[in-house]
Amino acid sequence: MIRFRNPRMVTAILLLSLAAFAAGYLVKGASVPDMPAQVGQIEGDHDLEEHFDDKGNVIWTCSMHPQIQLPEPGKCPICFMELIPLKREAEGTRASVREITLTDSAQKLAGIATEAVRRLDVAVETRMVGKVDYDETRVRSITAWTGGRVDTMYVDYTGSRVKQGQPMVSIYSPELLTAQAELIQAIKAMEDLKGSNLNLVKESAKRTEEASREKLRLLGLTQRQIDKVASEGKAADHITLYAPQGGVVIRKDVNEGQYVKTGTSIYSVADLSTLWVVLEAYESDLPWIALGQQVEFQTEAYPGKMFKGKVVYIDPLVSEQTRTVRVRLEVGNKDGSLKPGMLVRATQQKEGGKKTAGESPLVIPASAPLITGKRAVVYVANPDKPGAFEGREIVLGPRAGNYYIVKSGLKEGDLVVTKGNFKIDSAVQIVARPSMMNPTSASTPVSEELPSLFVSKLALLDQSFESLSAAVGTGELDKTHLAFGQFNKDLRLIDGSSLEGVPALRWNEHSMLLGNDAILGAEAADGQRLNEIFTEMQGHYAALRKDFNLGDAQSLTAPEPFRQQLGLVYASYEPLAAALAVDDAEAARKAAARMSESLRLVDESGLSGPAHNVWRDALARMNDGLAAIRDAGDIVGIRTGFDPLSAGLSEAVLKLGVETDGPLFEIFCPMAFDYEGAVWLQRSEEVHNPYFGAAMSTCGEINKQLKR
Repeated sequence: MIRFRNPRMVTAILLLSLAAFAAGYLVKGASVPDMPAQVGQIEGDHDLEEHFDDKGNVIWTCSMHPQIQLPEPGKCPICFMELIPLKREAEGTRASVREITLTDSAQKLAGIATEAVRRLDVAVETRMVGKVDYDETRVRSITAWTGGRVDTMYVDYTGSRVKQGQPMVSIYSPELLTAQAELIQAIKAMEDLKGSNLNLVKESAKRTEEASREKLRLLGLTQRQIDKVASEGKAADHITLYAPQGGVVIRKDVNEGQYVKTGTSIYSVADLSTLWVVLEAYESDLPWIALGQQVEFQTEAYPGKMFKGKVVYIDPLVSEQTRTVRVRLEVGNKDGSLKPGMLVRATQQKEGGKKTAGESPLVIPASAPLITGKRAVVYVANPDKPGAFEGREIVLGPRAGNYYIVKSGLKEGDLVVTKGNFKIDSAVQIVARPSMMNPTSASTPVSEELPSLFVSKLALLDQSFESLSAAVGTGELDKTHLAFGQFNKDLRLIDGSSLEGVPALRWNEHSMLLGNDAILGAEAADGQRLNEIFTEMQGHYAALRKDFNLGDAQSLTAPEPFRQQLGLVYASYEPLAAALAVDDAEAARKAAARMSESLRLVDESGLSGPAHNVWRDALARMNDGLAAIRDAGDIVGIRTGFDPLSAGLSEAVLKLGVETDGPLFEIFCPMAFDYEGAVWLQRSEEVHNPYFGAAMSTCGEINKQLKR
């Protein structure tokens, strides 16, 4: 037990401690929130609004599991923490669904640091280990061409150096003796028949001699040896085998006196003038290794001496035991310095990223992205809104030392968070927004009215997604890569600049996710990875359709022959619209007559039930319009008939599809027919009004895009 000798001193210390505590209480306030609460603090309560359900009740959520959203307070069903009121920053005040604004104190507590995205020539040094091995294409086996007894081995130990054509072994073979006797007998028979007139017999004897020569060749005799047997007329009972190439004997499989069968291996000879170096590379190093690259390596036998080899093969399989991939180098070895079996340490320098138009690749510090294995999230500081940080999913290239190469999602000059990014992500998660830990968030469909042109372009994306889905179903990798690339192009053609507020935020989020999916899908290395990406992409596309109230994707696309015929109908429609745009009534009548003929030639027999109903309705409107044009007495009457004609054609093109070159637009004139409005079709985005002609040729706006 500790005893204090001076009770007065103890009392003084206690009083001082209480005074200090009281002073701190008065300065800081009665309650000091902990660090996580401050890090997640959003700038100013005026930017926060309580989130209510459809009945006006406050929604309660869990700070650790924001997907839990209940109409009354209680405990989280997952972690049993107390639920808190869900407060969200008003969506109209943000530039991104993933944006969060932090106070100055919250930024300091999080230790946030940023760095600009820049272009940089990055080089990576890849280190590998391996060993020297034989060049398998330069290893030859010497085998017994016939069965027999090994009588003499001219090379009797491994490691012997031999030259091409050098005698290697002599084999006694009764079979060889018999075959030589057959040749000698065939030659004798030919000589006996020289004076004979029996051509058939002579031809038979000649074929017998040729067959005997071929048999000896197959038994391993050279042409010179066969000719010697034929000229001398003596059969040898031994056959000598010669070295097929120069090199070193690396295997000796038999001994003198041993009996062998046809095909028995006797020697293996390797040419060591060229060798292989087989290296082990980690999966993460594969992006930096390519066929044809030069790789330097060292051996223990020659410290400090650098050898070079060219990458000639990269194993398509990953070892399940070591999780490495074999990389093979081809190395010249004229001086014989390298020996098979030597251990080597290799280094390979590779400049990272593909340069386009002379530019270096975009890079970010390795600490900037939050990587979950399949996705990478970065937080970008908004220089025009202090304290605001926008989360983005990006597509990364390979890591290059302390940097990652950026393929998509950032531009040069963007300020990415390099320190404190995980704390920002935690704060984003707490307010139930998409983050690294929780990539999706609950959302209700957009209630605002959307521009009709944007909606029409979004609907056209269904066709591109259906084509992609069909390509994935084929299992053909190259075809699917092209389909992913085409979907990405079609996605980029949709301009969301006309959107404002919540629709703009949602579109930016969905287009970002789908664009990343398309990039990853176009680069998928195998079918399994491709299917994983497409499965995730299907979820993203379904969320897009749900948010923008597009319902289930339904395709009434007609067969190609029908779409081609409808394209001919539109081709005859164009001169009619052009004639009305320049007030030429006579040309308009002639064009309408040609269109009637084109319409009559359309074969609708290949249409399905729903598609057939659409076509019959559109055809009726077009025929009504053409009839009105035929009966019209002046250009005003022609324009009156042009209205239902255009509306019917627009409906058919939109719902059934058409084969034409380039895009096709539906233009709307709000002033036509005493402000009732009317539509027409044209390829160009430049307005040429057929309802007012030269009087108001540019009156109108693009209402829909009917074809991409």
